[in-house]
Amino acid sequence: MKLILASAGFYTPAIIEKCVHLVGKPQDKINFAVINEAYAVEHGDHGWVLDDLNRIKKNFKGNMELVNLLALDLDTVKKRIKLADVIFVVGGQTDYLMSIFKKTGFDKLLPKLLESKVYVGSSAGSMVICNRVSTEAYQKIYGEENDYGVSKYLSLVDLAIKPHLGSKFFPNNRKEVLLEVAKNYDGLIYGLHDDTAVVVEAEKQYTIGSEPIKIKGGKIV
Repeated sequence: MKLILASAGFYTPAIIEKCVHLVGKPQDKINFAVINEAYAVEHGDHGWVLDDLNRIKKNFKGNMELVNLLALDLDTVKKRIKLADVIFVVGGQTDYLMSIFKKTGFDKLLPKLLESKVYVGSSAGSMVICNRVSTEAYQKIYGEENDYGVSKYLSLVDLAIKPHLGSKFFPNNRKEVLLEVAKNYDGLIYGLHDDTAVVVEAEKQYTIGSEPIKIKGGKIV
């Protein structure tokens, strides 16, 4: 697999350069299939969605197609994504995003697509690839109160991601709060600043950007 699990999408030149490296094509030839479902249940200003999409069009000159999982059948989704080099999943409400993946069957299709496609996640788009901590954790940090019947994410990578560490838009996303919500969670949690991304490249796994906070068993490691 080739994954870029970013806190805020193409937030820095380093994340853009890593995507170009993983795809292995000229930057102006890279095509994107964009999954943009997770924002739909969030209330308030959605300008950040446009920011995520505009960064793609500003930095990559290939085709960018919005692939709506709810509007298209799974075979059509597969055909649309086949034309892309990168699957980009925009952020929003993570449990809702996972519920759409399950409802449409995209949760079963995605691992097969990742045999040949580069995946780039932004916020919830990154979180859904990894492990889920708890409903209480998402309520405490992000104010997400509805879990939409979701108790697990895809777990394609054996860690949990908490994006937007230290962001003014999520004042509860601090080291102290991460430690509090992790006290009953045995797995590994990465707290990512907005310029940070976890990169999975075949058997290698590393981060780029600011050093993340890593918590395991309720303690910083």
